[in-house]
Amino acid sequence: MDCSFASAIEMRRKIGYTSSDMNMTGFTGNARIKETLRGELGHAYLISGPEADERRTLAGILACARICQSAGKRPCNTCPACEKAKREIHPDILRINREAGKEIPVGAIRQIVHDAATLPNEAEHKVYLIEEADALNQSAQNAFLKILEEPPSFVTFLLLAENPLRLLPTVRSRCVHLSLVPEASASEAEEGEVIELRDEFWKAYTSGGLDLLHFCVGLEKTERQVIEGFIEVTYMCFIEALGQGDANRAKLQTGVRLFDNLRDDLRFNVSAGHISGKILATLL
Repeated sequence: MDCSFASAIEMRRKIGYTSSDMNMTGFTGNARIKETLRGELGHAYLISGPEADERRTLAGILACARICQSAGKRPCNTCPACEKAKREIHPDILRINREAGKEIPVGAIRQIVHDAATLPNEAEHKVYLIEEADALNQSAQNAFLKILEEPPSFVTFLLLAENPLRLLPTVRSRCVHLSLVPEASASEAEEGEVIELRDEFWKAYTSGGLDLLHFCVGLEKTERQVIEGFIEVTYMCFIEALGQGDANRAKLQTGVRLFDNLRDDLRFNVSAGHISGKILATLL
């Protein structure tokens, strides 16, 4: 089940270059995201994952690619525009941060809507990068909907969130969702195992009964790094399925809570047997 990227193709817009022209230096693993970015790129991205630094790295690459002056791969990381972006002083990359411990208010989004109507200062595009977008209050999210759906052609939105489920489904549906695999399982070989394990789980989860039992028995023999990645991507998979309005919300909510708890359990160095047993006890 390609739950994180199923609707990505429909959300893309042409901006004049493709991801094959993009320089992804500094962004390790996450081959699925790189594949999602192939072809025409979108006007709004939701970048989620447990590590803030990883979210910022990907957002920085996409933002820099928008304003880069190179005729070849973007971002080139050497032109004056890229240098400004790296120093966070480029006038066409606007960062929105919340005050510590507070929500992002509706006034901040109204200011974005007003500002987005003006042309970029130096580049061909302007980028709004919203840190901790899951801290947008409900009024702010509702005020964001129209421009997210129909932004000016020169505007790109990057929403970063640890927990995308805190965003309204109507906000999430207007973005291409890039769900990051944890760095612990970021090598392409390990990531392939993670995705394969997720797909095996989803098939067993859908079937239930003996299929789920057999999956959990096999999980006990899996390397820890792969299990860590599997828990993270499956957690995001449940969130995505819940956000798509699946009729069986109660069952999906159970899955979200289970895998969120498993994320916490990993901090205590629990065994694969504990993890497989908890999955079985909760879902069977």
